[in-house]
Amino acid sequence: MNSPTMETAVIALAVSQFLVPLLQGLLSRRQAKHESAVEQVPLLVERLGTVADGVRDIKAELRRVGEHDSLLKQVDLRLKALESWQAEARPQLARASSDTHLLMGERGARQMQHAANVVAAQDASRTRP
Repeated sequence: MNSPTMETAVIALAVSQFLVPLLQGLLSRRQAKHESAVEQVPLLVERLGTVADGVRDIKAELRRVGEHDSLLKQVDLRLKALESWQAEARPQLARASSDTHLLMGERGARQMQHAANVVAAQDASRTRP
């Protein structure tokens, strides 16, 4: 085995003097990045918690929207049933109103005839001595 020569030792020392600080710098930058990432973890957890709360709020709002949609559909069905009932009832109501007006007219005519008969009877009793 050959033992290292002085030149080899000097070159090894020079390279180590150059590489060691370079490796130390790389390792320290890597450690700084890891430390920075570790410092960010609580912030990320907090943000995730905020996002989770937002998602829960959105889900609750969507449930409320679904409930309101269901109620709106029920009201719409009731409104359509009422409109259908009104459409069916209008002709019957118009006929009943017409019949009522006719009967009221006949009643009024009878009352007027009766009043006229009473007046005529009173006149007849006054004119007869």
